[in-house]
Amino acid sequence: MTGTPLAVHGLRKGFADRGTTVQAIDDVGFDVREGEIYTLLGPSGCGKTSTLRAVAGLERPDEGRIVIDGTVVTETGCFVPPERRDIGMVFQSYGIWPHMNVFENAAFPLKVGRAKVPKKEVRQRVESALAAVHLAGYEGRMATQLSGGQQQRLALARALVRRPKLLLLDEPLSNLDAKLRQAMRAELATLQQELGVTTLFVTHDQDEALSMSSRIAVMQAGRIVQEGTPRDVYQRPATRFVADFVGTTNFLDGTCAAGGRVETTVGAFDVAGDGGRAGADVVLAVRPESVRLHTDEPVGTPNVVKGEVERVMFVGECVDCHVRVGDAVWVTRQDPGLAARSGDGVWLELPADRISVIA
Repeated sequence: MTGTPLAVHGLRKGFADRGTTVQAIDDVGFDVREGEIYTLLGPSGCGKTSTLRAVAGLERPDEGRIVIDGTVVTETGCFVPPERRDIGMVFQSYGIWPHMNVFENAAFPLKVGRAKVPKKEVRQRVESALAAVHLAGYEGRMATQLSGGQQQRLALARALVRRPKLLLLDEPLSNLDAKLRQAMRAELATLQQELGVTTLFVTHDQDEALSMSSRIAVMQAGRIVQEGTPRDVYQRPATRFVADFVGTTNFLDGTCAAGGRVETTVGAFDVAGDGGRAGADVVLAVRPESVRLHTDEPVGTPNVVKGEVERVMFVGECVDCHVRVGDAVWVTRQDPGLAARSGDGVWLELPADRISVIA
């Protein structure tokens, strides 16, 4: 266990609600590797923030074990308070002190900490942290004079000034506008790589998770339902919930047949691998960008189904073309030059290697 930045095992936490107990964290366990961004992703109420707060020491779990850099901080009979855990934390609201300037905000953890830090070292560490987040030269500026993105970076500098073994990020970009949030994703991921600090990141934003994470743990109802790289989680979802929550997905109910085929109400489809046990009920999941749309019927092409265009929505870099197939409407993502209009007959091709088969 020694040297592992974070190890969580068997974590449970329940909250009383109108005479019953709601299990916010239900047997959660994971390990975070050195230097990676490990993301807890899920909708509101799934338990991701409660898990982060338990790691931070802001919640005391009912059961479980938490180890930070080889030191047990939570288990039965042991609970280390937040100020004695080797962590830095950035909250959703940043928590910037408006009556302090940038230097004073960044230096705050060193001045109120248990260990006395000499003034010269405080200045060196603050200047180093501010330089790391590209705020060098802003030391004397009042915090209220910073932009939203600068305040986010100041909150990050304040978390890093203690040189923690583990950085905790609780939806740090959710208060920014859409364009700034997109820019800060790349900036925050770059800073994390440059500094090499191990990070536990909590978000409900799929784009943030996919673009910034080394690994993602998707949570549902207090449990981790899938863990993997962003590419694995997106391209090979383990459950219908994961496929539906992470991005947009088209679903088609079917039954496994012999020879790696799946029978559906709109036809039979070849799938990659063996597909599953013959006779088993499955769900086919296909991402919009994986569907190839043909305005003329392709000859000799497998996995093709006929449909009718219901709506074409221009969204800049692509068009979202909604196509009715049987009783369902499929979303496909096509080139903006697509010459198709409502009512047109089209053919949708589903490449076998782009179909996820979910039991």
